[in-house]
Amino acid sequence: MLIAYRGFTPDIAEDAAAEAMTRLLLHWQKVSTPQAWVRTVALRHACLLKWNQQAVLSDRDIVDHRAVDDLAAVEMALVAGSAVAALPPRQREVMTLTLVDMTPSEIADVLRCTPEQARGNLAHARRAVSSAIHRKEAGDGPDA
Repeated sequence: MLIAYRGFTPDIAEDAAAEAMTRLLLHWQKVSTPQAWVRTVALRHACLLKWNQQAVLSDRDIVDHRAVDDLAAVEMALVAGSAVAALPPRQREVMTLTLVDMTPSEIADVLRCTPEQARGNLAHARRAVSSAIHRKEAGDGPDA
């Protein structure tokens, strides 16, 4: 999740995942949804590591080399990734958690909101991403 959907380097993702698992062991009795809890803690820790290191991702870190031969797929992935990155923070969190197959109820538990709020944020996020993709396809986007 940290590498594929958030663009973190493998080193940061590995460190964040290890830290999240360690913290889970320390808080095991208090955690009701371990998988969601670990995802949230890992995401927050990865953000902290990236901010502290002020890591700059190069093209080789974010390009999926399996898709290099399919330029359209790479471009669409970059447009979608940019659209997700441009979302407001709550919508970005909901979209990211959805992309790792979490349900709105699970997302609501992680983000401490109602499932309806999670669904609403997801609907807004999906519309914004879809609109950005359609603008790019139509040639009306900022890179057109």
